[in-house]
Amino acid sequence: MKRTLINIAILSTIIGTGVAQAGGFDVSGQDTSIILKEGNLLEVTSVSVSPSVTGAYDASTSGGVVTDVAPDYTFTNLAFRTDISDDISLAIIQDQPYGAKIKWNDGEPQTGAGAVSYNGVQADIKSDAMTALISYSIADNVTVYGGLKNQSISATASNPVVGGYSITSEADSSMGYIVGAAVEKPEIALKIALTYHSKVSHDLAISEDYLGAYYPSPAASTLSFNTPDAFNLDFQTGIAANTLLFGTIRHVNWKQFELRPALYEKLTRTDPTSADSGASLKKFDHNATTYTIGLGRKLSDQWSAAVTYGTESATGDDGSALGPTDGFSKMGVGVTYTGEQMTVTLAVQKANLGDTTIPSKLTSYTAGTPPTTTAISQVDMTGNTSLVTAVKVGYKF
Repeated sequence: MKRTLINIAILSTIIGTGVAQAGGFDVSGQDTSIILKEGNLLEVTSVSVSPSVTGAYDASTSGGVVTDVAPDYTFTNLAFRTDISDDISLAIIQDQPYGAKIKWNDGEPQTGAGAVSYNGVQADIKSDAMTALISYSIADNVTVYGGLKNQSISATASNPVVGGYSITSEADSSMGYIVGAAVEKPEIALKIALTYHSKVSHDLAISEDYLGAYYPSPAASTLSFNTPDAFNLDFQTGIAANTLLFGTIRHVNWKQFELRPALYEKLTRTDPTSADSGASLKKFDHNATTYTIGLGRKLSDQWSAAVTYGTESATGDDGSALGPTDGFSKMGVGVTYTGEQMTVTLAVQKANLGDTTIPSKLTSYTAGTPPTTTAISQVDMTGNTSLVTAVKVGYKF
């Protein structure tokens, strides 16, 4: 099976925009394209993300600006593949599929009587996954593949508005699986690949704490949740000499994901002595579909370039301190140098993050008494962006 993937398609695999979206906590986009390439190959992808997420409290209650709540971060993905036989190949992929980093540090907090801000709200979700894939060419132009994924995840968060609440966790590792199939027509550089990633169930050992005596504290328990299953549809086709159209459709079932720690749920009940349901620390009411399309052009035997456009629709739901944007659109450019053994791709992507409004009420806690509802000004998050830069190095041996 002759594989015709052009290296400039790297930008179609940079799915995340570098900040927790209303659609989820995607980071790597779970790219498995290396299994469909040829020969012995090692790839290293380094990504740097610089979000700018700001806003302002409603001026009618003395307002105040919100400085950047999404810190910069970097990550590196590794991928290796080799042919075991003419029809069977092996790939090992290490990536960070999910993550979020939020830190509220108000530049000018509210100043009105009894005003409370989100200053000090923080969250950090980290993940790491190791995937082993086997592919089998069942015909000259059809390949099937699948394998297992070992995924670890950990989380920390704090919310001073809810009684100085905080949560820490140990990392938990669990298994999932991947299956996929690809068809291609080399004479026109056509390839279509559909990949399914299963959900992964985790049981995090957590410790919750808060500033008060109404409940025993700290509270140690187990937080159970699923990272969602997802489908990636990748395609490419030649549309003219030395010109390639490529893209990705990624659908993630984020409604499967909910963080609902026991103590936090109690603290956010209307009546903490009853069985009324409190709030989740984080949940999603909508699944997310991200579309990316690109155009690549071979400039010479060594050089090629590409441009991409991507989008994820806004849900229209209210935002939250841990979800300060809603949807996005993104544009990217990249250039690739291909040598005899080494390929180097440089890429940059700019995302416009969707506006959202964080409602003006939040449950708060006073030491020794049940939770009460404290007014917080509405927060309007507008005009936000994220800049992603990437370097991908491939080495054939």
